[in-house]
Amino acid sequence: MRAVAMHEQTSTGGKVVKYIFKAIGFLLIFGTIGILLWRIFSSGDPASMKTLYVDEKLHTAWQAAEAEDRSMVMYTQEYDNITRAKHNYGYFSVTQALFIEEIDQVQLTFRYNNSTIRHLKEDYGLPEIPDREEDLYDVSLVVIYDLTPADKSDNENQDPDTATESVKRVRYFPRVVGSDTKNVYNYRKLVFDDVGLDNEETPILGIFVDVYYNQDIDYEKDSYGTLSIFNYNFDIKDYKLTGKDKDALEEFTK
Repeated sequence: MRAVAMHEQTSTGGKVVKYIFKAIGFLLIFGTIGILLWRIFSSGDPASMKTLYVDEKLHTAWQAAEAEDRSMVMYTQEYDNITRAKHNYGYFSVTQALFIEEIDQVQLTFRYNNSTIRHLKEDYGLPEIPDREEDLYDVSLVVIYDLTPADKSDNENQDPDTATESVKRVRYFPRVVGSDTKNVYNYRKLVFDDVGLDNEETPILGIFVDVYYNQDIDYEKDSYGTLSIFNYNFDIKDYKLTGKDKDALEEFTK
């Protein structure tokens, strides 16, 4: 009888251990799935950065388009939206580049990770990691214009560092119209005016985003990071106003 009882106790103990390990396994599986789902659903840009920035010029153009029952000329382009050079891999990203030909304006959503700030400390030998709320980066547009539009043979030489007499390089500076944070990401909404989006005499070949550390701005030196956001060879995609864009337009007050 004692042997039977001991056997039953051993069997029961084994079942308990088995259930415990099974429960741990389920917790690990569902915990991992939960973390992945959280990362997926929380990884998008905040609404403040995705919504169209509305100023008086844009609002007036939108009203005119509505009165004429047409859409404004607005478009985007597919591009590699993150820096990939060895010295700045993954540092900076432009998650949205919107070209509003109607008012000759470019709107950017500029993003960088908290890890980029840690790299900034290492790259510049700073005594401590800067606060994420600080204004750390100078962001500008470099637009490459074709000075010889009748001659297509020289259009490939559009790199801002190797521009020749066939192209003109112009740097534009933004209005910072918004900032936000989400999880480990830091955002700036930037607006560039009067960039010549629809100029037949000097059509645009390429548009680049240059990033410099605010304490080391020298436009004659290589940038801290550069992204190409427009190339005349690539297809453009018409931008359709979202519900939140329309709300922002309708609610705009001067």
